[in-house]
Amino acid sequence: MQKNIAALFDKTMAAASLTSNTLADVFSKETHRFTITGLSRSGKSMLFTSLVTMLKSRSEEGYACLPLLRYLPPSQVLDIRIEPLEGYKSFPQAENLAALEQGQWPAATEEAFGFKLIVRLKQTASIKRHVLPHTDIVFEFIDYPGEWITDIPMLSKTYAQWSDSAWAQLSGGPQQHFAHDWKQVVNSFDFEQPPTPERIQHLVHAYRQYLIEAKRQGISLLQPGSFLLDSSDFDWQSFGFTPLPSSITSDVSHPWYKAFEQHFGAFQDKWLAPLKQSIFKETDKQIILVDLFEGLNHSRQHLYQLKETLSHLADTFVYGQSSWFSRNVLKKEQIGKVAFVATKADLIPVSQRENLLSLLTQITEGARARFTDKPIEFEHFLVSAIEVTDKGSTPQAIRYKNSDGAYVESTFEPVPSALKEMEEGAHFPVPHAKVPADFKARILAGKGLDRLLQFLLGKGEQ
Repeated sequence: MQKNIAALFDKTMAAASLTSNTLADVFSKETHRFTITGLSRSGKSMLFTSLVTMLKSRSEEGYACLPLLRYLPPSQVLDIRIEPLEGYKSFPQAENLAALEQGQWPAATEEAFGFKLIVRLKQTASIKRHVLPHTDIVFEFIDYPGEWITDIPMLSKTYAQWSDSAWAQLSGGPQQHFAHDWKQVVNSFDFEQPPTPERIQHLVHAYRQYLIEAKRQGISLLQPGSFLLDSSDFDWQSFGFTPLPSSITSDVSHPWYKAFEQHFGAFQDKWLAPLKQSIFKETDKQIILVDLFEGLNHSRQHLYQLKETLSHLADTFVYGQSSWFSRNVLKKEQIGKVAFVATKADLIPVSQRENLLSLLTQITEGARARFTDKPIEFEHFLVSAIEVTDKGSTPQAIRYKNSDGAYVESTFEPVPSALKEMEEGAHFPVPHAKVPADFKARILAGKGLDRLLQFLLGKGEQ
């Protein structure tokens, strides 16, 4: 009862300063803003595509998907529509469905997308029904490249600090195996020569090749990730930089140090700061997508690095419960609900998914430590945006069509439920499933999105 009174008070206070044209919106609209945070290849594009497809099929075709989503009962849904979100490009839903139709997975996100999903519900309470015949539930979604997320923490560092930390990262962990060529370039480079544009480009291109190879090999913590995106508005060709040996970064008078410090400052001021201001703000709910299979497919070191990466990323966002004053006067939101989501859960048998959920819980320990003493609600989920596999002949097996189109069965060893259970040097091959011809039916059969939405909307039991 107290919560209902507080909610009505919030709306009444907000209505006091509104015109009659917008007064009805205060009482007939409920808005939820989601930020989908995920590293590259975590499945953001497919998740968005499936979510919109499921909700539209649920309302327009009466399909019984999202069975646990009690907050949006199909019998009460009058209409679902998609509208642009001001300041963002529209999410390419039609293009993604066309790609699936051609047997291709949706393209990776390389720029920011935003859209509103507006669900119009019939009023059920008798009093409200006579005053306002419907309620609009507005979902605002923001999607952006995973490479941007890993770059934002660079805002809090000086060039020398970043350079030293970057050298430490590529000299240890799994990165060291892919940085050999880059280190050779540095070792043979003559830093006594002045930093001309040509010499700077030579170093930057060599470092970028390392970033490309490391990303291909499943490395999650790569900076600057923006250098990997052809669509990036930052001119890394002219203002690029790389980590430099400590013998140079310790000498603030060195010409190479001064050149890269200047470029690093331009990267922070002209790219990262505006990016954080425009993209990483005004959201109250966050979905953090985690692709555990990328690590399982490579090594235990990759999983440890994923854990470290998620811990660093938690520093990028503002967590806490927003008050009425901060939301309506200061126009600032804080994230009050966080969902940690392991994607592509259909790539292992159902019998192994409990272990996968346990592993996800351990991988997020560092990120959750950032929530200490803050009123944050969080939960862990396994989600299949599209069910590309079928049950196998045993509980340890799955069936699917491989990249050659052959219907095959794979049997799995137990997935580790904790990092310590994965032996050094071991890896778990991940099925490379082909886009199924019946992709829409398999999207509608996806699992986990209903529980995820139910948690984020704050309705029903978990």
